[in-house]
Amino acid sequence: MKPFGWIQPAQVAPAELMVNICLWLAAGMALSIATAWLVLDVMAIRAFTEHSAIIVLLVILWFVAALVLNVLFDRFNTWLALAGLALMSILSGLLLASLFPLAGIIVHLAITGGMYLLGAAIAHFAGSSLRGSGYYWLMALAGLLLAIAVNSLRHSGLLLWFGSIMAVLFFSAVSAYKSKSIAVSARELYAREFTTVQSSAIRGALAIWLGVITAFFRTLELLSYLLPGTSSR
Repeated sequence: MKPFGWIQPAQVAPAELMVNICLWLAAGMALSIATAWLVLDVMAIRAFTEHSAIIVLLVILWFVAALVLNVLFDRFNTWLALAGLALMSILSGLLLASLFPLAGIIVHLAITGGMYLLGAAIAHFAGSSLRGSGYYWLMALAGLLLAIAVNSLRHSGLLLWFGSIMAVLFFSAVSAYKSKSIAVSARELYAREFTTVQSSAIRGALAIWLGVITAFFRTLELLSYLLPGTSSR
């Protein structure tokens, strides 16, 4: 006989968790777009595009914030994880605003956010029929088709084509890589603290954002060794 008051925690449904993670990531992309639009169009701050010191400062803030959030991630409750996700989305919007024109930023982030919205729809309707890497292949394919459609309709240049396709591949690859650890963390967190799926989804979305930044930094580090003239002799 089981002890009085003992409760068997429900299993976290992978499809439901992925739907919410995708929606939070899409919301983060929308926040980045809004930040860039506010700086470049509404406020029209010319310093963002004229002073290299601002770019350097934002790059440092971007990486330092990601490092601090990575170190403290396991201690975060839901609200701190949500604040971290909002912080990285805003910093990403500011950094992109210092480097690229608004139209290009909107195209890249809208395509990536659209991929996650399509991913949420796929997870919702397919449910448990999609397992393992199949879901992420399908989400990446949806993102690539969206990138092709948007860039074709806009008659985008080569850089926009390349950037949007790389963003789709980068985010979908990191999402697939992080999927197992996110699912395990969600089950453990729910069994220990009875948190909601929404809480686990916010942490999962932040984990993917931080994973993308880490992968981006490691890619730059790798390129610095591979490209001629960048590594020490």
